[in-house]
Amino acid sequence: METKKMNKKKMIFILAFVFLHILSSYLITADFVFPDINPYPRTFFMFINSFFGDFGFIILFLGLAILIFKTDYKRAKFLMITSIFFCVLYIGLSVYIFYYKTFFSFYNLQTFKTPAGDQAFVFLVKALPGLLVKAKYIFLLPAAVIITLYILLFFRNRKNQEFFKSSVVGGLNRLYIGTLMLSIGLLMMGNSLSAYIVDIDDTWYEDNATPIYGVQATGFFNYYLYDAYSYFFTDEIYPEEKKKEVLEKLEQYKNSEQVNPIDGKVYGNSPYGDIFAGKNLIMVQMESVNNFVIGLTIDVNGEAVEVTPNLNRILKNSVYFNNYYHSVGIGNTSDAEFTALTGIIPVGKNLTVTSYFDGDYETLPKLFREKGYSSFSVHANIGAFYERGKTHPHLYEFDEHYSTEKLDIDPEKLLHTFLNDADMFRQTVALMEEYAQDGPVFAFPITISNHTPYNKPLESEDNWFSGKENLFPDGFKLVDSIIDNAQYTGYLEHVSYTDYALGVLFDSLEEKGLADDTIVILYGDHGCGIDIFEMFIESPELFANEINDVSFSVEDQLSKRLLQRRFLQNVPFIIYDPSGEIIKEGGDLEPQVVSLVRGTNCTARTVANLFGLDSKYYFGVDALTDAPTFTYNPRNHDIYVDGMIISGQSEDYFIFDEEYVSIYDEDKRKEILEIFHDYKDFNDKLLKYKVFVSKD
Repeated sequence: METKKMNKKKMIFILAFVFLHILSSYLITADFVFPDINPYPRTFFMFINSFFGDFGFIILFLGLAILIFKTDYKRAKFLMITSIFFCVLYIGLSVYIFYYKTFFSFYNLQTFKTPAGDQAFVFLVKALPGLLVKAKYIFLLPAAVIITLYILLFFRNRKNQEFFKSSVVGGLNRLYIGTLMLSIGLLMMGNSLSAYIVDIDDTWYEDNATPIYGVQATGFFNYYLYDAYSYFFTDEIYPEEKKKEVLEKLEQYKNSEQVNPIDGKVYGNSPYGDIFAGKNLIMVQMESVNNFVIGLTIDVNGEAVEVTPNLNRILKNSVYFNNYYHSVGIGNTSDAEFTALTGIIPVGKNLTVTSYFDGDYETLPKLFREKGYSSFSVHANIGAFYERGKTHPHLYEFDEHYSTEKLDIDPEKLLHTFLNDADMFRQTVALMEEYAQDGPVFAFPITISNHTPYNKPLESEDNWFSGKENLFPDGFKLVDSIIDNAQYTGYLEHVSYTDYALGVLFDSLEEKGLADDTIVILYGDHGCGIDIFEMFIESPELFANEINDVSFSVEDQLSKRLLQRRFLQNVPFIIYDPSGEIIKEGGDLEPQVVSLVRGTNCTARTVANLFGLDSKYYFGVDALTDAPTFTYNPRNHDIYVDGMIISGQSEDYFIFDEEYVSIYDEDKRKEILEIFHDYKDFNDKLLKYKVFVSKD
């Protein structure tokens, strides 16, 4: 009787193990747990197939426990440790989802395979404390329950030798049942995966399925085993006939006049071609600068303090695009460089500069060289980081890349262990002065001081940054949460420093006599990665902005989430004429704010037209035309069109401009989704199929 009672308790332990991890694998894709993951509409097939995939995985572990261990006590201990391990995976994935707003893929590990992978790891460790605050600790519940049951049902009875050595399944039955369960688990997993592959065959998902789609369709554990196997043991091979189709479609992008997919009209380049021909260009890629900071003032103890006074003041001689969106994948800053210089959007889960390094792409440095320009890029990290020491001279074909090894470094003025942006800009202008002796110059400095973590970089000084007063006094509160307040104030202090450094750039151009012959283009590489949107909701009375609206009154949670994602992906793009001779009231190009949707993929085409470069390909639209367009986030497939954001995964949408309510009916939304699917498939295959001739 006692044995039957104990066996029932053991079954409770096993059932709890199975149920809790099946439940967790389902909740990992639930939008009420992760509001920003945009789960695909879950069909009956997806629900059943994912259940069998994960159930098979759990059964497999039960079979292993029976085969490896002879007693129930040791099996329970093994399953408890397994539960802890699984829960650590859930927590780690929740942190990843919070930061990247997408699911992890093993292809993301390419970041750590670069020569500077150790630095990427250091960045991760430094940022981890802030990220762990946002982890979903509800996923510790399975481990907590299993540990509790293990203690109550097994550990407390360990001194009972009869119990300690007991086994519900013993002798040859252990081998039979263990092998059977192992086989059943593998069979269920294999059938689930096979059904998934058959289901997506000859559909858009065959080449474009995201990790979250895979998890939803074949199970959490099952998909990641498949993803790991694909990454570590397989090579992507594509049929030549598919590559031929992409090459044929590429031909249409050789024509500057194209039929616009949004309104069906024909658009070409803007009428401003060549107006900057022969001028120097400094194109500044700004680390983690969101658009909302332009024009932002904050009430600091009764005084309205500008966050970006230098950027604000240059707008009178600028064309400013306030509805411009980044399109970075897992490569973040390096992806922004790639798209800005080529017009091609990253795939999303792959690190572009390592996966697709060997293509002979049309790039801005190459086009400028054809017009007699010299070119160089600058970044205050080591040349091995994102492999810029190789990619910038060989992939993009800059004449030179200046990294830490080639810059003058003052150890007393480092920020986050890097050369500060102000000194980086001083050296950029000095280099530009040297290069300009032989003709016009294209300089591409990439800032870094605004990189996460947003903590105080100079702990031994009162000021956060050398040479600049703090934006906020000590103890200033934007929100009540101590942790969030530290992140928000830290981010704004860093942005304020970036603006200060840009002021140094503008002054240096004047001092060197280069301002009259130079155009400055500035854009954000990507957003800040923290949910800073919340501070405008909690403390609206502190903020004012005459340039960008920062007042929000959205009540339903779905619309709020979509608006927040739009807010955090929106980065500035500014074309500035320091001379004030071309971009001015009554000049060749009027100072203006352009509010049509634009993206990083429009940058190369716009620059090429303004400087009279001879482009062969026309990706994106010329930003200075009145052509409507769309852009998207390759990580989570959010799609941006004028007046609306729509998820390319869940198909949820939010129309934030009333002018477009009657336009974006169900049919139009479906059309936009089809346009997105068609273009992303084409764009990604340009990279995957190695369409551009590889270099020797």
